[in-house]
Amino acid sequence: MPTKKRQPLDTDSLLSDINYVNQANKNEIKRTNDQFRLRIAEVGLTGNAVDSIIKEVSTQLGQLSVKVNLAEQAIRSIRLEQKLKTTVPTAKHDINSNGEDLEFGVGLLVGNKNLLPIETNRAGINYVWSSANPETQFTFPLDRHKKLCMQIRLVSLIKPEFPEQLKIFIDEVHIKHSLSMDGDLFLVSCNLPSSSKTNETDIKIVLPATHSPMSLGGSGDGRKLGIAINEIRFVKFENRFTQLLKRLKLMS
Repeated sequence: MPTKKRQPLDTDSLLSDINYVNQANKNEIKRTNDQFRLRIAEVGLTGNAVDSIIKEVSTQLGQLSVKVNLAEQAIRSIRLEQKLKTTVPTAKHDINSNGEDLEFGVGLLVGNKNLLPIETNRAGINYVWSSANPETQFTFPLDRHKKLCMQIRLVSLIKPEFPEQLKIFIDEVHIKHSLSMDGDLFLVSCNLPSSSKTNETDIKIVLPATHSPMSLGGSGDGRKLGIAINEIRFVKFENRFTQLLKRLKLMS
């Protein structure tokens, strides 16, 4: 009976998750410790026995709090993924052959090994962070007989200068990109080079590095992050002349 090969461990992501849990645990213990000391100081108790009790109780409660928070995050992520999978269509190799835009929302991106679980910001926008590896690779089912423009909608970036510094490779060829805003989201756009390919197109997004919010002096989040992707869309490419003609028709 053939043995199933084990998938290689993503050690960077694993270490990042471990560091995140450890730091969260330390933060909770310190917070609980401070609360106990404040309450005990109010009633005037002192002594080594009190310190020992505070330390033990703070440790237990801190660990419990972290476990509960992690469980809640996991449940929210699972529920959101299940909801998205029931509403987002499965991509096919000829999905854009009828000329319609091809959209890959978080429900279709979440299986990528360098993307973290789905999160939602305060505005209700779903996104997935790229994790420890600065390179995030995708394989999309595209019909390249038609000229296409790729648009990447970003909710956030670990560093504000990353939109200019990131690089995009289409089938290992570096492609220039442009930047704009789509409401509150960043829009990274680039035109795909002409090709006779009708099935798979390899796309790679390369960042200068990844960083944790904690290392940048932000929150206590120890995960190494890159860009927060909301959607990757492929639309019909239009040159400036075609765009100008459309505007003139609208004005007439």
